[in-house]
Formats: sequence, C-alpha cells, structure tokens
Amino acid sequence: MSQLAEKRIRPSILGWIRFGLLFGVVFLSWWFLRSYLLFMALILMVGCAAVSCYSLMSSRDLITAETVIPQGKVGKKADFPFLIRVRNPRRFLGFSADLAYSWGNVFTDYFQEKKERIWLAPVRGCEIRQALDSRYAGRIETRILTFAVYDLFHLFCLTGCAVKDSGVVAYPTQIPAPDDEIYSCVDGFPREDESKQRGTEYNPDYEIREYIPGDELKNIHWKLTAKQNKLMVRERLKSGKQKVSLVLPLTDAKQENDELMDALAYLGQLFLEKEYPVQLYWTGAGNDLQSRYIAEQGELEAAIGQILSGNGKRQPGSTRAQMEMEHPGESYVLVQAGAYKGAYIR
Repeated sequence: MSQLAEKRIRPSILGWIRFGLLFGVVFLSWWFLRSYLLFMALILMVGCAAVSCYSLMSSRDLITAETVIPQGKVGKKADFPFLIRVRNPRRFLGFSADLAYSWGNVFTDYFQEKKERIWLAPVRGCEIRQALDSRYAGRIETRILTFAVYDLFHLFCLTGCAVKDSGVVAYPTQIPAPDDEIYSCVDGFPREDESKQRGTEYNPDYEIREYIPGDELKNIHWKLTAKQNKLMVRERLKSGKQKVSLVLPLTDAKQENDELMDALAYLGQLFLEKEYPVQLYWTGAGNDLQSRYIAEQGELEAAIGQILSGNGKRQPGSTRAQMEMEHPGESYVLVQAGAYKGAYIR
C-alpha cells in the first residue's frame, strides 16, 4: 500500500456553505416561531455534524483503496477483469467519496481516466468492476489518481488514504513452429555451411567482449580487465555457435512497435531453439542503447517484459544508428515485421 499524498483532513467549503444555509434557515424559523421542536432540530444538527466529523477523523487509517487485475503472464488481445476495491471496515458508518482512476498501456503510452462519486457502505465498502482488453503488447497498469472521502454532511474531506496500484505485462503471442529455419525467417542470414565457407570462427566455450551496462559482475574477466585497463566480460556460448546480436528498432507508431515485439518474441525463441545465444539491443529510457544477454527462455521473457514496461515510442532509425556507431563493423540481425521477421546486416 502507498499514499497519494500526505494524509490530512481539510474542511469542505461547499459543504460548510450548504450546512450554514440549512442551519440559518432552521435558526431563523426558530427565532420567529420559538418552537421547541425547531430548537431541538438545531441541537440535533450540531450534534450530528460533530459525530459525522469525528467518525471521519477516527476512520482515517481504516479506509483503503486498491486496483486488482490478474497477476502473472497474460497474452495480448485478451479480455481480463479489472476491479477497484474500496474498504470501509466501520460497522455502522458509511461515507461518500470522489474517486479518479486510470488504466492503460505503458508501452504504447495510452491511458484513459475516469472519475466517479461512490458510496462506501458499512463493512462492505464499494467495488467497481469492468473488463479490460490488452489490444497491444505492453505493461497494463491501473492507477488510482485521486481519492477523497467525505463525512456524512460533507463538512470535511479526507485525502491521502492508503491506495494500491497494480499492473501486468501482456506478452506477444507468436510462437515459432519447431521446423522453422532461421534463414527462412531472417533475410540474408547464412546457413551453417555458408558461414564456414566464409571463414566464420566458432568459439566452443566463450567469447570476450567489452563491458556493457547491465552485464553481471560475476562475468567480468578480471585478468584481461587489468591488462587492457577497461572492463572486459566473458560470455559463455551454447553448443559452440556464434552469438547473434539482435537489434530492436522501435518507432513512434504503436502498431508497428506491436508487430516488432511479435517478431522479437518469434526470433528470440527461434534462436534459442537452434541453440544460438543472443545479445539483444534496444533504445531505452534516456535514448541510450541498452543490451541484455539471453541464453534461455526465462531470460528472453524477462527482456521482453523489461522493454514492454517502458514507453516504446522512439525516433525511427535511432536504435540502428546507435548500434552502428557504438559497435562499428559488427554484424547483427535487425528485427522487422513482414514476411521476414529480421534482416541480417553485415
């Protein structure tokens, strides 16, 4: 649980105006009529207002709100329930509240907002239910933006109640067929016999490369680092096959980015099935080139989840330009949509 802001109780100007007008009308009626019933009504109004304010103040640490969506892994284009649950554990006291919340996709940077006036029934509280559709891959997040609780007479407003947001990653759904061949999915990718004819060397154990932010410290080659005066990293390869650099060129179009993520999931799984280790490159926050080494399915899903949990809108062509500037002369597979899921760039 977290809080939207510092918890505090403040007077409601509109509520005090309404209460003052009502109290004034009853007071003037009593002043002219001198009715015992009207006098008791004034006393009752003051007493009820005091009890109402006290009930809100005593409930400041009890009222909570949270958004609830399914946890774990979900596929895109799937409906799943979205629930907002507001708890009021008081047995006999109910409150009204103003609630503003949003839901949307972090990767596509699209959010919708909605405001509602709700009633927090004693013990039961309140629940708001609806269905969400993850049309695009990305991290689906639900957030409570504002939550203000009022006493019965709306004289005071409680803000800063404990709230809890939730989120889940909608993953791409494409899965490569077991009999797919890499060269049939990546334009220009050499067959193994072609690679050998060109003199490509395969290291059966590992390769040494310069440190990239995100690499694990346990993989640093300390002796070579001391000799070359810069951080060097040892990367183990699988089955003696050459590591494949996979470049994800995100753009400013959400439909294109969604297709690129499908292609990335497709190619990543295919390379792993063919026992090729992968070094994935993409442009992250701050427009910096980021990378992640992938040697198994869980690492692929973690990398995809990391990318989908950030804003995917990027300047077209920026990732490829950064890749060629920071790693000149290195061959890589450029992820793309269409008949070929990638293109081999030498």
